[in-house]
Amino acid sequence: EFIAGLLTLEMGDRDKTHKNIAEARSRKIPILPPDINESREDFTVVTDGKIRFGLGAVKGLGSKAIDAILKHRDEDGNFNGLDELVVRVQSAPVNRKALDSLIKCGAFDFSGIERASMAGSLENLLRWAQVAASHVNQHNLFSAASGGEPEKFRFDRDAEWPEAEKLRQEKETLGVFITGHPLDRYKRQLTKLVTARTLDLRQMPNQQKVTLAGVVQGLKPKNTRKGDRYASFYFEDLHGHVEVIAWPDTYRKHEELLFVEEPLCLNGRLDVTEERCQVIAESLVRLDDARSRAVREVQIRVRESEITAAEIQGLKRTLEMHSGDIPSYLHVIRERFETRIALESFPVTTNDKLLAALGERFRKAEVKFVS
Repeated sequence: EFIAGLLTLEMGDRDKTHKNIAEARSRKIPILPPDINESREDFTVVTDGKIRFGLGAVKGLGSKAIDAILKHRDEDGNFNGLDELVVRVQSAPVNRKALDSLIKCGAFDFSGIERASMAGSLENLLRWAQVAASHVNQHNLFSAASGGEPEKFRFDRDAEWPEAEKLRQEKETLGVFITGHPLDRYKRQLTKLVTARTLDLRQMPNQQKVTLAGVVQGLKPKNTRKGDRYASFYFEDLHGHVEVIAWPDTYRKHEELLFVEEPLCLNGRLDVTEERCQVIAESLVRLDDARSRAVREVQIRVRESEITAAEIQGLKRTLEMHSGDIPSYLHVIRERFETRIALESFPVTTNDKLLAALGERFRKAEVKFVS
C-alpha cells in the first residue's frame, strides 16, 4: 500500500516512477501492467499483494478520458474488449491517441487479441463503432439475449509485434518496462559478462571498477562550465537502477550508444558515499557485441523424435544465412543418450537474429550460447 501510494503521488515524474518501481521489485512486489477492467486512475493494490499500474500514468491518456472510462465501467460493468469500449464510451477525450496508448501499454491483453492487430485495425474499428452506436443499442450489439449471435467487429489478425517492439511500446507509454525486460534474453550469459548487479553496488568499496549490463533511462545531456558536453542517466538492469555520469571524454567517445535504446555493457568505477551511489562511466559497448566476444560455441539441442529430415535441411540454410566465426554444434537427444555433432562447415554469428531464426524454424529446440 505504501509503494502504491508513493507511485501515485509521483506518477507525473518518470524518473521517480522508475525509481519507485525498481524499489517495489527489489522488495519482490510484482507490478502488473494497466488493465482496462481493473486499473483505477491511481496505482492500486490487487490480489496477492500485487500493484496494478494506474491509468493516470499512461502517456496520452488524459484525466477526462479516464473519468469517462471509469464512469461507464462502474455503471455498466467490465468491458469485453476494445471493440466494446469504443461503442460504450462515446466520449471525445477517448480518442484515437488515447486508445492507441491503451493498446500499446497492454490494457486490452486480457481479450486475447494481439496488440499489433488492435493497433492495425483501430481506424476501421472507430468507423465501425460510429455506425454501430447510431443504429444498434448496446444490448443488441453485445448480448445474445436479443436473439441470434451478437454483431462483432473483425480485427485484422496481424502478426504480433516482436518482443523487443512490445517492450519499446510499453516504455513509450508507461516510461518503464512492465511485462518483460530487454535483458531477459541475455539472462544465461549475464553472469559471465558482468561483475555486479545494481542492487550490489552500495555494499561495494568506493572507486571499485565494475561492469554492468542494462539499458539507459532518463538521459540528460548537460554542459560543464567550460561548455563541454556530458550526460547523466539511470542505468537499469533486472534488479534496479543506478545513477551514471558520463564525463566529456566518455560522452564524446560513446554519445551514439547512449541514444540507441538497446542493452549495453557499461564499464566504470563506483562513487559511493553515505548520501549517494553513482557510477562514473568509462566505456560502453552494445551487449550483443560483448556477448559475441564471450561466446565459445553455439549449441542447438533437440530430441531425435522432434526433428525431421526437412528441418535438418532448413537448419543448414539458416546457419548459412547467419555465417560467422563461432563454432556450432547439434546435440541430438535420444532416450538416455545424447549425440554431439560438430557442424564444422557452419560457424555462425551470435546475435538475436540467429536466435529468432532458429526459434522460428525449431520451436522445440533449445539454443544456447556457451561461454
